[in-house]
Amino acid sequence: MSAKTDILFRLGPAENHRTWPDYLAHGFTTADVPALVALAADQTLHNADPDSNDVWVPVHAWRTLGQLRAPDAARPLIALFDTLCDEDWALSELYRVLGMIGEPALDPLAAYLAEPGHEEFARIMAVDALAEVAKQHPALRDRVLSIYRDYLREPDTTASTLNGLLLSRLIDLNAVELIDDIRQLFARNCVDLSCAGDLEEVEMQLGLRTQRDTPPPDYARLLGLSPPPEATDREDIRSLVDDYLAKYGTSMSIRNSSELDGFLAALICMPEMLPPSAWLADIWGGEDLAPEWDDEDDLRAFFSAIILLYNKLSSDLDDEVYAPVFIRKTQDGRPRFIVDDWCIGFVRGLRLWPKQTGDDLAVLEECLMPIWLFTTEEGRKAQDSMGQDEAENWQQRIGPNVQRLFAHFARRVGQPATPYVRETAKVGRNDPCPCGSGKKYKRCCLH
Repeated sequence: MSAKTDILFRLGPAENHRTWPDYLAHGFTTADVPALVALAADQTLHNADPDSNDVWVPVHAWRTLGQLRAPDAARPLIALFDTLCDEDWALSELYRVLGMIGEPALDPLAAYLAEPGHEEFARIMAVDALAEVAKQHPALRDRVLSIYRDYLREPDTTASTLNGLLLSRLIDLNAVELIDDIRQLFARNCVDLSCAGDLEEVEMQLGLRTQRDTPPPDYARLLGLSPPPEATDREDIRSLVDDYLAKYGTSMSIRNSSELDGFLAALICMPEMLPPSAWLADIWGGEDLAPEWDDEDDLRAFFSAIILLYNKLSSDLDDEVYAPVFIRKTQDGRPRFIVDDWCIGFVRGLRLWPKQTGDDLAVLEECLMPIWLFTTEEGRKAQDSMGQDEAENWQQRIGPNVQRLFAHFARRVGQPATPYVRETAKVGRNDPCPCGSGKKYKRCCLH
C-alpha cells in the first residue's frame, strides 16, 4: 500500500453513518482507486480485531471511493454484497457510495438484482443502491424505475422481504407509474406486508386512494406476536422500560415510561396504523442513536415490553378506560401529578402524523389544547397566572381528550381485541430484525 493509503490505518473508528469527513482533503485522487478498492475488499481487514483501527479501514476506503465518484469502483463494490450482506456498516453505507458514483453503477446493479443466486439481503443492498442513485441523481430516476419494472415483471416469489422493501423504495420515489406492476406483485402473494404494508396502504402512500376499503393488516400477527401471559404486571413492565431507557438512552431519547406512554398514545390515535418498524427508532431519537445493546436478552426484553405496553394501551383506548401514565409526587401531604413528560412524548409521536385538514384538523387542535399548555413556552407562561386547581383541571382534560381523539380517528375495524407480545425466541445474527422492519437484525435493533 502507498503512504497515502496508510492514512486510512490511522483514522480509527468511524463516528456514525451519516456524517463523513472529507477524505479527499488527504489528497486522494482517481489514481488511488485500485488501492482503495483492494482495501475495501480485504477480508483480513474486515475480520480484524474489533477494537483495532484496521477493522475500520474498509469503511474509510469505500467512503473515499464514493467521494471520488469513481466509476471503476462500482462493480468491485457490488461484488462485495455477497460477503458483506450481514455486516452492519456495509449495509448502511455501500448503497450510499454507489449512489454517489451514480450512472456507472446502474447496469451492474440491474444485473445483480436480476440474478436469483444471490442471498436475499445482498439483493436488497442492490435495491437500496438503485434508489440512492435516483435520489442523488434525479435525472436517472426513470432509468432506475425501468430496472425496478423489469424485476417486478419477473420477481423472485420466494423473496418476500426483498419484494416488500422494494415497494418501500418505490414509495420513496413516488413511482405512481409502476402501480400496475405493483398490483401484479401483490397478486402473486409474495410480499412481506410488514415492510411497506398491503396494497391499499401502498396505494394511499402513492396518493392513489384517500382511505381504506378493508381493515389494515394485523401487524401483531405479521410480526409473530403471541398473547402475553395473564400474570404480567404492567407496573413491572414500566419499571423494566425505565431501567433500559436509563441504561441505553441519550439526551435525544425518550426518558421514561411516562414519556413513552404519551408517545405510544399519539401513535395509536393516528388516522392510520404505523408498523413498529416506522417508529421504534424514534424512541431513541433516530436510527443513528439506537443503542449498542450489551446482549440480545436486553434487546428482546425491551422489545417485548414495548409491544406489550403498546397493545395494552391500544386495548385500553378501545375499551374507553385509558388513563395517561403521569409522574406522581407527594407535596404537602397530597398527591400531585407531573404531566410534562407525558405531553412531550405525545408531541414526539405527533411528529409522525400525516398532515390533517378540515374537520380532522379542527378536532386535533381542540384535543391538543391541554397538551400544548404543558409543552410550549406560551403554555408555561399561561400556567404562571393559574392557581393549582386550574392547572390540575387542565391536566385532567388530557385523558378524555386523548380518548376523544382516538374515537375520532379510529379506523381499526376488525383488529383483534387480545393484546399480543412477541415470544422471546432466539434471534440469530442473520435473521430479519424482530421489530419487523425487514432489515437485517444487525442493521436495525442490534445497533
